[in-house]
Amino acid sequence: MALSPLGVLDLSIVTDRLIELLNDCISTSPLWSTLIPPAQPPTIHVTGSMPETKRKLDGCQLTVSLIHVSQDKFQRNSAIVPSVTPVVKNPPPARAQLIPFQPLSLDLYYLVTAFADDKYVEEQQAMSIVLNCFYQNPIVRKNVIVPGAPPQTVPEEFTLTMEIETCDELGRLWQAITVAYRMSVVYKVSVVFMTPPAPPGPAKQVLRATLAVDPATLPYQQSGQVIGTLSSTTYATPASTPGSPEIVTFDYSPATVLIGTLFSAPTTFALLGGGLNQSTSKSVYLLVPDPLSPTGFNEQDVTAWLLPDPDPINHPVQTASRLLLQINNLAALPANAKAPGVFQLRVGNNVALGNPAAIRSNATPFSIAAPINVTIAPPNAPLLSPDGSGTYTINGLQFVTNQTQVLLDTVPLTLTSGALQQGTFKLIDPQTITFKRPTNLASGVYAVRIRVNQIESPPGWWIKF
Repeated sequence: MALSPLGVLDLSIVTDRLIELLNDCISTSPLWSTLIPPAQPPTIHVTGSMPETKRKLDGCQLTVSLIHVSQDKFQRNSAIVPSVTPVVKNPPPARAQLIPFQPLSLDLYYLVTAFADDKYVEEQQAMSIVLNCFYQNPIVRKNVIVPGAPPQTVPEEFTLTMEIETCDELGRLWQAITVAYRMSVVYKVSVVFMTPPAPPGPAKQVLRATLAVDPATLPYQQSGQVIGTLSSTTYATPASTPGSPEIVTFDYSPATVLIGTLFSAPTTFALLGGGLNQSTSKSVYLLVPDPLSPTGFNEQDVTAWLLPDPDPINHPVQTASRLLLQINNLAALPANAKAPGVFQLRVGNNVALGNPAAIRSNATPFSIAAPINVTIAPPNAPLLSPDGSGTYTINGLQFVTNQTQVLLDTVPLTLTSGALQQGTFKLIDPQTITFKRPTNLASGVYAVRIRVNQIESPPGWWIKF
């Protein structure tokens, strides 16, 4: 448990500080120089024990006994807990302050008395030093170590005041102690705080937010309705290292999807809507643009893209508001959808179009992007290195002639079919792109962005020079 840098965990720390203060006063007291005739000062033993435990010991026994503890009523609700405000790069918006743990505020009452059997002079000399010492030190200071990682040394201070007690009150107290009455005085030490837990820090910065699992009833969901697609991508930044990984995850909506290849896992993406668990919506259809079709598209049954649902009762993968899909390989795509682009999905029953019994929902878009082969595994930085001539090579799939773009951050490179020049790129084949950076590009780190048919692939490579 984290602790606030405040107060003490152990009340004996206060008692030991009073004993230490008295020992210093006894050793430096000018009283000893006034003794007539000159004599060796008596030995005074200062202890925090109760008076009855020292009555059989030799010498003058000076006891500083903690006899009572009460809560300090003036400090119960004081806002004195140090705040913990960590520095963050992008702080979240201001929010209501958390209520911190308030420390327990205490007043400590000490009974101070001396006992030297029949040597009344030694007793009264010891008590004289106590009265003078505590009067001249109304504020007692102590450096307290508060555990933690690392431990903290906290300066604490307490006020020390004599309490006004009548003889009757002290007499009743001594009756409870069950030893012979001796001259005594009561001192109050205040305010002593018991170290509280550290207040919780502010809420962490929001990294990701998702909407409700069960959306409101949609107007036409009786037979199934779709409202959108969603996917996520994760990548390592160029600053990532094994010792300090920097992995970023963000969402696409509409979804941007990669097919499964030898070097990339298929993207799991969601088709969102309502009423997706009925017989009228159990099939999923891909709409592929086709300018020759009367409707402007062709429909392909892609129900095979649905993820299996091994435990639909306890842990359903497919629900009434979400269907999860994957495109496991290039063969799973229809022939006229092999290139990246924007497509649409809809649901319906297992009846072919043209049949009056066919039921189809509305359609919603998603994108298929070209997969990029990133050969450096996270959390290592995915920095692409050139060959000896300054040529960079990127491998992947579905690179389309005259429909592929390469950018370094926001700087576009020029497509060439001849020899590579600075600031140009070349499409070797549908799996290979080579390029050279512009000569006027300032030194730094640049993201290598690949677009095919206006669909940009998720972040993959960076270059640094």
